[in-house]
Amino acid sequence: MTQLPTRGTKSAVTHRPGSTWSQIDLGETFDFEAISVIGDLDPSGADGLLEDVLSMFLDSLEPMLVAVERQRAAGSVAGIRFEAHKLKSSASQVGALRLSDACAEIMKRFGGDGLANVDYKKQSEPLGAELDLLVDNLISETIRVQRKLRRLLAQPAN
Repeated sequence: MTQLPTRGTKSAVTHRPGSTWSQIDLGETFDFEAISVIGDLDPSGADGLLEDVLSMFLDSLEPMLVAVERQRAAGSVAGIRFEAHKLKSSASQVGALRLSDACAEIMKRFGGDGLANVDYKKQSEPLGAELDLLVDNLISETIRVQRKLRRLLAQPAN
C-alpha cells in the first residue's frame, strides 16, 4: 500500500539530488507544506519531479498573463473570471497561495451570472475600477511568482 505524503514533517525539501530548498528559500511566495507534498513524491529528487512540476507551472504563467490582458482589453468579465479560475487550482497545488487567493477574489466578486456577459468597461466606474484593481493584483502576484520560480530553478545544486 502506498503511503501518502504527510505535511509539516520536514524543514527542507529536496528538489534535485543533493540540493534542497528550505522554508526561507521559498519565502512568502510559496507555502512550504504544499511544496513538501509534491517533494515527498520524489524524496531524493532523483526524478526531478518537483522541478518539473514547478517548471511546467512557470511555463503556463506567461500565456495566462497574455490571456488575462486580452480579456481585460475586451472588457470581458466572464473571460477574466475564466482565466482566474484556470489559474486558481494550479497555483494552490504548487503552494502559490497569494496568487490563488488573488484568483479566488476575482471569482468571488465577479462570479455572479448577472456579470457573465457584461462589458465592464461600459458599466459603472466603480465596477470597472474594482475589477482593474483585482486584475492588477493578479498580475503583480503572477510576476512575483515567476521571479521567485526563475531564481529557485536556476540555483545550482548545493
